[in-house]
Amino acid sequence: MTKDTVTKEPYKWGVVTIACIAVFIIVLDSSAMNVAITTLVKDFDTTLSNIQAIIALYALIIASFLLLGSKIQDILGRKKTFLIGVLIYASGTIISTLSLNVGMLLLGWAVLEGIGAALILPATTTLVGSSYTGRDKTIAFGIWGGISAMGAAVGPIIGGVFTTYLSWRMVFGSEIIFWLLF
Repeated sequence: MTKDTVTKEPYKWGVVTIACIAVFIIVLDSSAMNVAITTLVKDFDTTLSNIQAIIALYALIIASFLLLGSKIQDILGRKKTFLIGVLIYASGTIISTLSLNVGMLLLGWAVLEGIGAALILPATTTLVGSSYTGRDKTIAFGIWGGISAMGAAVGPIIGGVFTTYLSWRMVFGSEIIFWLLF
């Protein structure tokens, strides 16, 4: 074992851990907020269609900008693109948490979080792919995919608990705590 191997070994799974936290938050976001639709309609004195449009727009913006997010990595680099995405997403999370009206929720959640997610998601896959080889790469992508699926599965539960017992704002508020861990 070389000195380099010894120093890197304790941090072997650090990249996939950070990538998994990011993808978990992004996937959890839309599934958690789906259970808060009725509360959002009431809190913002708006229509069901407006809230559903914001939810759909979040997914649409992510899908629309994924290729651009991948291309930006070629220009700025994976790490920088990931960090810029985290900053944009975190800004959107703060705006969403503090939303006073549907326009703020649209800007924070659908637009900023959507653009941030479009930068983060491709960066997580390339960071994981370039950080591991062989069996470790297979394990890392398995973990990444499993955590992503887990975010979709537990999102409605977390959203339901927060919406019922605290506030829908806590879904976004808890994301701020996760982003601060970075």
